[in-house]
Amino acid sequence: MSVNALTPSTTNPFYASLQNAASSSATSSSGSSGASGLASESTFYNLLVTQLTNQDPLNPLSNQDLSAQLAQFSVANGVQAIQGSLSSLMQQLNQNQGLQAASLIGKTVTTAGNSLTLSGGSSTGAYSLSGPASAVDVLVNDSAGQTLAVLPQGAQPAGLQSFGWNGTDANGKPLPPGTYQFSVQAAGSNGQSVTASPYMTGVVNGVTLGSAGPVLQLQGQGGAVPFSAIQNIL
Repeated sequence: MSVNALTPSTTNPFYASLQNAASSSATSSSGSSGASGLASESTFYNLLVTQLTNQDPLNPLSNQDLSAQLAQFSVANGVQAIQGSLSSLMQQLNQNQGLQAASLIGKTVTTAGNSLTLSGGSSTGAYSLSGPASAVDVLVNDSAGQTLAVLPQGAQPAGLQSFGWNGTDANGKPLPPGTYQFSVQAAGSNGQSVTASPYMTGVVNGVTLGSAGPVLQLQGQGGAVPFSAIQNIL
């Protein structure tokens, strides 16, 4: 970060000279950030000595002005150091996330959603129950919301549960491959409704590293999802 990013509202001749020198150095230099920081510091102190040497003896630089200039340079250097630290931290976080994502290859994971991708005559999904249920039914619907099949799950405990679908409708007729939706109806022992949250499932078969973080390729979902979207590992 160049010093001119912290330009004060009142123009100071010395500070203006420092801005021009820092801008020229940033434009022509192709070295590392550490070398750039050293060049800026050297430029600052050279200009400071020059100013003090050639100042008007009848109107010398006041202690207040000198302190202000030193403080401005310290702030600029401090911001530059913080930016460098944050950039390094983000790189480390992305690398750690990449390693974590790679360890999921071959495993089944869940993401929020209620889609079922029917391929090869079968599909899987999952749901999470807020409490124990004495009866749970998974309803498979088409894009128009019409129920095509009901999959009884019986009694289920609270927490994450998975299910499979053989791709047939309520009459046992095979349905064409494609994307379907599902919903979950769950009731407790006293007949009260139990909240069920649907999840899509897929097998991780690849990981792509990007500037925004790792992206997982999911078999059975026909797409990719960011690593941050993974809810559970089955």
